[in-house]
Amino acid sequence: MNSLAVRLFFSATIWIMFTLISAGLLLSDLNQKTNFSAFDDRLNLLLETLIGASRVDSSDGITVVSTIGDPRFFQPYSGWYWQVSNGSKPLVRSRSMWDQVFTNDKRLIGGRSQFINNVGKSNKKDDYIETKKLHIIERNISFPGIDEPITFIVSGDTQEYQQNIKKFDNTLSVILFILGTGLMIAVFLQVKFGLLPLNKIKASLFKVRNGDEEKLIDPYPLEVQPLASEINELLEHNAKIIDRAKTHVGNLAHVLKTPLAVISNEIKSGDNTMNNQVSLMKRHIDRYLKKAHLESVGKASKEKIDIIILITKMISIFKKLYPDVKIFFNYKLKHALVFGSMDDMEEVIGNLIENACKYGKSKIFVEIKSLKEGRIRLTISDDGMGLSLNEMKKVFARGFRIDEQKPGTGLGLNIVKDVVETYMKGKVNLQKSPKLGGLQVNILLPLINVQKSF
Repeated sequence: MNSLAVRLFFSATIWIMFTLISAGLLLSDLNQKTNFSAFDDRLNLLLETLIGASRVDSSDGITVVSTIGDPRFFQPYSGWYWQVSNGSKPLVRSRSMWDQVFTNDKRLIGGRSQFINNVGKSNKKDDYIETKKLHIIERNISFPGIDEPITFIVSGDTQEYQQNIKKFDNTLSVILFILGTGLMIAVFLQVKFGLLPLNKIKASLFKVRNGDEEKLIDPYPLEVQPLASEINELLEHNAKIIDRAKTHVGNLAHVLKTPLAVISNEIKSGDNTMNNQVSLMKRHIDRYLKKAHLESVGKASKEKIDIIILITKMISIFKKLYPDVKIFFNYKLKHALVFGSMDDMEEVIGNLIENACKYGKSKIFVEIKSLKEGRIRLTISDDGMGLSLNEMKKVFARGFRIDEQKPGTGLGLNIVKDVVETYMKGKVNLQKSPKLGGLQVNILLPLINVQKSF
């Protein structure tokens, strides 16, 4: 997960979910305890009312002289029951208990009667009164004239406060879900708009790389402005290095030009060996000056090259130089614009096609394919002997040559690697050609006019 926006969004989302879930569980638990406490207090109040309404009658029993006040104590099997007992002997109980009694261990026994709910039409064959889940409280009270303490029991159906808890939990879940969704949308918008300055820097750097601008000119927030300033200073420093490198390269070329011209004039016209050596010195000097130029220039380039047109032109040249070699060029793109120097790209394409012509047999296959993320892949294959894996690792080294019998300096592939990877931000690799069986050179290059967005 390399995206800063994704990291910020998911970290904030995880924290929001953790906070809301924790708060929901805490509030739900608090509401459950509050409802249970209120229900328990209500039963205790009813129990005290029952105790206050009880009197000792003439037979040393207990008589409840007034009703408790809740009509559910008169509804059979309602779950709201009260009972007064002396030891294991029930003395009096509410009408809602019907044929049931509480034992000493608070078990409800009896209940052989069944009531069928015939109110309304039901699809069920039998719709009996459902079983109740009771909360029971008990208190022992001593009355004058009665040896053993009298036990008072009051029960209530917990469904009443359980429904309240369920309703509260459902409402809380909906509220927390809406709140969490709103917070995640707010985080998304915050991340999206908060990172816009970075997107502006990216777009400005793209213009600089395209050669449309020389530095970052857009105004940025205070937090991002130091970064933009540092980038501008770096661009200015690199521009100075480029100017100095160009000056040194020009001076060196000028210094070497005169001695070589003098040597050429002093050599007799018929001395082909010396003339060839002087020409070879000139080519070597040009190559090393080119490499020094590449190392100094680094990233900067303002020239846009259509590599399809360039390869077409280079192929036509090599068809004349190597008439016995058939060169095939396959591409489906209309245009493939890349950054670079025309001289450098001609040298890269020329070195690769020339090597394929020299070390191949009769066929060369050149292909350009479009890849994802604004890149192209250029492949140049031949039908020669190819290279071993060990030779593929060494062939890019400076001065390394596979065949010493054929003309060359061993610098071509080294320059190709430098131009593509250092100068053009591409990649070069070798493999065995699956089509022709010889060597295949793969070059990945970034296209221009392709911007990535957050």
